[in-house]
Amino acid sequence: MKALLAKIGRGIRKAFVTMVVALTVALTVAHFAWKYSGSNEWELVKDQEGVKVYTLKTPGSTLLKVKADMQVATSLTSAVFLLRGDESTSDDFGGQDFTVVERIETPKLFMATYAAKHPMPPPFRTKEMVVMLNYAQDKATKRVEINVQAAPGRTPPSPNTSRVTHLNNIFRLTPLPDGLIDWEITLDVDMGLFYPLANLSMPEYLFKDLSYHKTLVLTEKYQKARLVSIEEPGDATPALASSLQETP
Repeated sequence: MKALLAKIGRGIRKAFVTMVVALTVALTVAHFAWKYSGSNEWELVKDQEGVKVYTLKTPGSTLLKVKADMQVATSLTSAVFLLRGDESTSDDFGGQDFTVVERIETPKLFMATYAAKHPMPPPFRTKEMVVMLNYAQDKATKRVEINVQAAPGRTPPSPNTSRVTHLNNIFRLTPLPDGLIDWEITLDVDMGLFYPLANLSMPEYLFKDLSYHKTLVLTEKYQKARLVSIEEPGDATPALASSLQETP
């Protein structure tokens, strides 16, 4: 009887080891198949409530790039103010301990370095983001392209956080002839999540984010914003008021 039980035990262990090896091989093959796949072209994955979401798979990368686009009836200034980051807008996006490390604003350009903490669900630690942001406006078309890049070495790390080191986001705001703003956001970021989870969650996250932007930009704070670095379509000269001067 003991010999039979021992034989059964060895059989179970052998089957388990075989299963683990087969699963490991399958996952490894699937990983490399996914990593080196991709058309390197944008593909529409969602079109709902005026927001279109696209993904792009680049061969050699495991993470998808995600892009979303919508049109909003608002001023160019309000859209730029919402996307460029500021002490008075940080709370609207759930950031904590928002800090302006450096900021320069003139009628010709805007450059800034920001730091902020973003809580993450367990078991992940709070993410700390230090970014460099800049934009300059095309004076002919009035189009604004905001570039946001990770700058993890600009400030000392904070305890009990992990710092985002890969981030290269682009926000494009283009005035249209009918008074609308074409609002496009492209995300290329690694938040340190398991890549299948990140790839599944980021398109829906960006869809909800732009839907939120569409409502938020119409609130009083953003509609009253005045920026020395932005000309509205039809303006002949830049505004000479302070960057956050409010209308009477």
